[in-house]
Amino acid sequence: MIVFHLHLYQPERADPWLEIILPEPSASPYRHWNERVSRECYEPNAELGNYNWVSFDVGPPLLSWLKAHRPLVFKALLDGDRAGMEKWGHGNAIAHPFYHVILPLIPPRDRDVLIYWGVEYFKRFFKRSPEGMWLPEMAVDVQTLEALVDNGITYTVLTQSQVKGGRRGGPFKVVLPSGRSIAVFVRDEGLSNTLAFSGFEKFVELLKSASGDVVIALDGETFGHHLKGGDKMLAEFIKSRANELGNLGLLYERGYRGEVEIVERTSWSCPHGLGRWSRDCGCDGPAPWREGLRKLVDWVGEQVDRVFESRLGPRGWELLRGYIEVLMGGDNSKYTIEQLRLLEAQRAKLAANTSDAWFFARVGIEFGIAIKWALRAVELLGDDNIIREFYKKLDELAVNGKTAEFFCPKIRGPLMAAMMYISLATAGRAPERIGPYFIKPVNDEFEIIDSRTREVFRFRHDLLWGVVQSF
Repeated sequence: MIVFHLHLYQPERADPWLEIILPEPSASPYRHWNERVSRECYEPNAELGNYNWVSFDVGPPLLSWLKAHRPLVFKALLDGDRAGMEKWGHGNAIAHPFYHVILPLIPPRDRDVLIYWGVEYFKRFFKRSPEGMWLPEMAVDVQTLEALVDNGITYTVLTQSQVKGGRRGGPFKVVLPSGRSIAVFVRDEGLSNTLAFSGFEKFVELLKSASGDVVIALDGETFGHHLKGGDKMLAEFIKSRANELGNLGLLYERGYRGEVEIVERTSWSCPHGLGRWSRDCGCDGPAPWREGLRKLVDWVGEQVDRVFESRLGPRGWELLRGYIEVLMGGDNSKYTIEQLRLLEAQRAKLAANTSDAWFFARVGIEFGIAIKWALRAVELLGDDNIIREFYKKLDELAVNGKTAEFFCPKIRGPLMAAMMYISLATAGRAPERIGPYFIKPVNDEFEIIDSRTREVFRFRHDLLWGVVQSF
């Protein structure tokens, strides 16, 4: 059996305050990278029906964006999952943590929340419980595997260098310190990397010498975005080898192929363990800022947790697990404003940990996104001392000849929404809503209501216009 697993993912690109993806010039001629990658990859693969024949996972921020902006791709993914169920008795989709975070590097409570949110998010849209879950960057340790089992996950996917002995295929049984076990599939490293970096022709040639069940796991963006024409090549391969294909669920049904031990604190994209997301390990070139960013984000997490626990007590953590219902569009009226601010601070703290901020040696969009989410997290705490200390730490984090404060927008949140509103209203197109902010005119003033926290901010047209003109 040949199993393709496609990891479909884009980071949380939305502005943390406006919840809108702002223009990203590097994605030209498209407005931002979600649009570009969708056009080059997700849309053609959906049109060709490729998701009906492969195992896949989709990061929640991407799936939410597709649902809102590319509904045909969203539908194709749901249909693809059902197609797997009809052909092989198991859906093609597996779950993904709510954010793409290196799970072994964060506190156990955060790890559990991200996995739990990912499971609940999957259940909402795929209408079933997930059998498996993708680990961001395949970053693994036994505590992460224990957390998967805690949340009802049966299996995950690793690469050969992450299991002792380098076996491939599977499923293999991993016995955990708790006495429980979880299954792991081990991708064929040589075949997967050949397909990802050398193309289909060399992959097909190498596949001829493969024996037994083969698991190919790679970025789904390979097919059309990284590898031009890859979507069509995948479709042709599927057509010619359809009777040999299956998904992870079907392979799991055949039973364990043995038992393996994992190599602790490893990933598929860093030969230095988890160094790529914590220090200047050399991946992709010199990046002396990586350690500073890790320390900053960890410090923000500590501040958020300290304030969260002091104000909400033990019950706060129960509220946080249940907050996924609000993040999926549910009613937040049962929470107080203070609870909502602190729950949103927790969400922002988790988003700031998104792995892309550390991935490249160059400092770019992804680094800035992490800084913005970290700033939003500390702002929501409402503690001036914490905010001052945060800016002090930004000044100590030097990148490309400037400090990290460069990435903090001076105008943000309700003030930015107000400025956008008055500009549009002056042009005769006054909106009722900008991102999560609702606008309510009141005589010569107007109110901005943040739907996430239910806070109300009032502005005067004439005074605000002076602010607009000054920029």
